[in-house]
This record gives sequence, C-alpha cells and structure tokens, in this order.
Amino acid sequence: MVQERQPQVSEKAVWRYQVKLWSVAVISVALLSACFIVSCVVTYFTHGKTDQRLSALHTYHSSLTCFSEGTRVTEKVWGCCPSTWKSFDSSCYFIPSEQNFWTKSEQNCVKMGAPLVVINTIAEQNFIVQQLNKSLSYFLGLSDPQGNGKWQWIDQTPYTENVRLWHQDEPNFSAEECASLVFWNPRGWGWNDVFCDSKRNSICEMKKIYI
Repeated sequence: MVQERQPQVSEKAVWRYQVKLWSVAVISVALLSACFIVSCVVTYFTHGKTDQRLSALHTYHSSLTCFSEGTRVTEKVWGCCPSTWKSFDSSCYFIPSEQNFWTKSEQNCVKMGAPLVVINTIAEQNFIVQQLNKSLSYFLGLSDPQGNGKWQWIDQTPYTENVRLWHQDEPNFSAEECASLVFWNPRGWGWNDVFCDSKRNSICEMKKIYI
C-alpha cells in the first residue's frame, strides 16, 4: 500500500509547486504592468503640463531660449525662458520699459505669465540689480495692503521666514504700502516702502519651463 501511495504524494507536490510558480509569475506580471501604467500616466501628465505652459507662453512670446541644466536620470534637462528675458537659477526675469502704478504693473506682468518678482536670496537680488538702472526705482511683488506692517509676497512666500533686504530704517511710513528696489548712494541697492499709486518701473518673474 505504501508503494502505491508514493506516486500520488509526488504528483500533489509537483502540482502545488507548479501552482506556486504560476502564482508568482502572474503576480510579477501584474506588478510590472502596474508600474508601466503608472510610469505612462506620470509621463503623460508631466509632458502635458509642460506643453500647456509652452503653449501659454507662445501666446505672449514668439520664441524661447533653452539652456542645458544637467541631467535627470537618463534624460538631459533644458530650462527655457522667453528669448529677451534674463535667466537665473530656476527663474526668468523681465524689466518692462514703461512705468506704472503697482496694481497695473502686477496686471501687466501676470498677462505675460510672470507676476512681480519675489526675492528669496541675496544672490538672486545681486543678479537682478545687474540688469537695473541705478537712477530708477522698481516695484517688487511685496506689499502691506492694510498699512499695519504685515508685509506679504504675492505668491504667499512667508515674509517673516524669507530674506529681507530693506534699506536702513525702512520701511518707515504706514501709508507707503508697496515695496520697491532702489539704489541709494553710498548704501547700494535695497528695498524701500513707497506709495502704491506712484508710477515706477517693475520686475516680472516667471518659473522656467523644463523640457
């Protein structure tokens, strides 16, 4: 009797082993398929958003200039700015030639996809001032709408946690509810509080397009 049952036990073992192998294979294929689908979806949305921004930019800018900015895994990364704009770090900057009130300056910048500039580092300001005229004053994307000392950046960057580069003893007048970047001799470049309805130059900033 023992000798007759041995083949049955062996067949069951082989069958169970085959079932396990097929289960592992099916699970592996399912996981690979899921990873592939997720990868395709991420790629689709990433390139989709890039294409949307490029399309929007071409509405106001006839051409873009792209710079090689290293590699991301296996693909080269290019950072693009409108051709007449200045490139620094992850942003593009434009200095309009006309003067306007703060609100109008902001509206004009936004139309180009680039709100008034938000300065986050000393290095960023040092780069920007190289493009400016020392005899002019330039609106920043910084204001104190209520005149109560609660300054705020237009992109919601926390004012108290961000770099602050005011001229000495500025801001000093609650009725001056907008900030400008201005050169004072011998102090150099710094921020000053000014009247929002005064006409000044401005600086627009947009994030680079990466492709």
